[in-house]
Amino acid sequence: MAYLFVYGTLKRGGSRHSLLKGCPFLGRALARGFALYDLGAYPGMVPGDGIVRGEVYEIPEGLLRELDWVEGTPFLFRRELIEVVLEDHTPLRAHAYLYNREVEGAALVPSGEWEV
Repeated sequence: MAYLFVYGTLKRGGSRHSLLKGCPFLGRALARGFALYDLGAYPGMVPGDGIVRGEVYEIPEGLLRELDWVEGTPFLFRRELIEVVLEDHTPLRAHAYLYNREVEGAALVPSGEWEV
């Protein structure tokens, strides 16, 4: 099993959340040291000085390959293990999809939370 931090279309209510059907929801979480950008139909998280707010799921390792394809890895997004903190202050290392292109011209999401 693996942990997955999601912050956009894979969140509850997001257009791709059904891919996580049956995966245990561990809670809302924060990822520090990142910035979130509005890319139109989806957001993109990149290294930065802010906080990104999302959700953490426990997923089967095999699902990562399917999600890599869906997220356009490694061209559009790249998967990395990052440190996140759950609402109850539990730290976790979770997989996350970081945007792998330039964000110049994209709008920063100051709250760090993508509204689905």
